[in-house]
Amino acid sequence: MQPLADAMFAAAAGAFSKLAGVAASAGPAEPEPGDASIRVEPEVVATLTRIPSTGVTFVSRFVKADVGHVVELMLGTPPEEAGSGEMDAMQLSIVAETVAQIATAMGERLGAETQTAPDGTNSEVVNDAASFPVPPFTSFRAPITLGDLQTSVAVDFDGIALGKIEIPAPGSAPVAAPPPGPAPAPPTPASTAAATVAAARAPRPSSEGQPVAFTTMTPTQIRTATPGQANLDLVHDVPLEISAVLGQTELSLREVVAMQPGSVFELDKLSTEPIDLYVNKILIARGEVVVVDDKFAVKISELNPVVDKL
Repeated sequence: MQPLADAMFAAAAGAFSKLAGVAASAGPAEPEPGDASIRVEPEVVATLTRIPSTGVTFVSRFVKADVGHVVELMLGTPPEEAGSGEMDAMQLSIVAETVAQIATAMGERLGAETQTAPDGTNSEVVNDAASFPVPPFTSFRAPITLGDLQTSVAVDFDGIALGKIEIPAPGSAPVAAPPPGPAPAPPTPASTAAATVAAARAPRPSSEGQPVAFTTMTPTQIRTATPGQANLDLVHDVPLEISAVLGQTELSLREVVAMQPGSVFELDKLSTEPIDLYVNKILIARGEVVVVDDKFAVKISELNPVVDKL
């Protein structure tokens, strides 16, 4: 397992380097005893990786604060603003995606080292201790250096997953599919007779169903409601969500995370154009913005507008 662990941590360093844009290297993997249950720790983010081709699963554990610094490098956060406080929801989401990509790279490297197809390898962040391997398990930890930052990554294999990992001999070729068996011999008269007798004794299929004759009926006449008397009271109290959209635009993730109070971004509409009015996300009207009793309002200028199509 030691060479496999070293290869996996080297893949983690490569993924860190690619994401952060700085040189990264991994130290030698060190085995640790795994006799106690793994707990959900607030300073650690853990991922569960599955390799469908072998049925192997393993848990990777990353130091959350260190991965946060990597995310700052990815987003180009100025040094004076780096590590200024707790990570917000956006940064935590990026941390989760980052460690999932790194753990997947480790799983693909494990598949390559064991000469198994890594197709479909996937990783996800887990917060439930029930997903972690139960003791005893085999754990490896290695230091990873990224520029001036040093962190550590741990990988945990339970006994069942460890037993599914087959380490090929050095220089061995990938496992090939078994050769096709010999072609079946042509049927002999005896075998043909036996097959005929067996077919005669086999239960015969049931007969085909007969078409069903239905009684002819006359459709019930639909009565048109008198104008003004249609029973719309059943739907009058259905709540609808109405949205007035001033305009739209597209921003990159870097631009969204870098937003500060006072930031300005441009929309796709001119100030003289009407705004769109949506009901349950369906465009039903356009209008202009007015003020009524110190509140914004919309004065409808067009109903059921024609939607522009590219």
